[in-house]
Amino acid sequence: MTYSESDDEELTKAVLDGDHEAFAGLVARHQRKVLGFCLSMLVNPQTAEDAAQEIFTKAFTALPQFRGGAAFSTWLYRIAYNHCCNIRAKDTRTRQESLDSMAESERDKVLSAQVPGAEPAETDLSAMALGELPAEYRAVLALRLEGESYAAIAAALGTSVDSVKARLRRARAILRIRLRHLLPEDLSKPTEHK
Repeated sequence: MTYSESDDEELTKAVLDGDHEAFAGLVARHQRKVLGFCLSMLVNPQTAEDAAQEIFTKAFTALPQFRGGAAFSTWLYRIAYNHCCNIRAKDTRTRQESLDSMAESERDKVLSAQVPGAEPAETDLSAMALGELPAEYRAVLALRLEGESYAAIAAALGTSVDSVKARLRRARAILRIRLRHLLPEDLSKPTEHK
């Protein structure tokens, strides 16, 4: 049997029955989406690639706990979301400790080196705006861009469909404000709901 052509349920069962090669089929089916999600959450391509590999390792280790109550992809996104949030939290703590330990003059040198006189490229601004979104907004946006339904996103993030919709609206509003100078004028204005 060609595992890459099988569905998630068959592949999961095969792995649990001892055919560890079947996990490669699960990786092949979900690798692009998990990597895209990690890139949306973490912005840095190398960090995202490393995170995606770690997520699949965690999924393989935790597969015996997979109950099958939700789709495998939903379960995998939950692992990915938690892992990316942990990386972001660790990165935030590291940056904060690093800044706190710098002397005032060193802090000024670092900040001036990071903000050169020239404007960054528009893609850099978009990545920065996405990178500054809170994790729960970024996750909802990333999963929706991957084509996931509201129900699947809610299950993956452990929240309600209404919460997913609210977070998605807020994420879009924040991005619209932060990127308003890059958008055509009619898209940069908030839409009014009647």
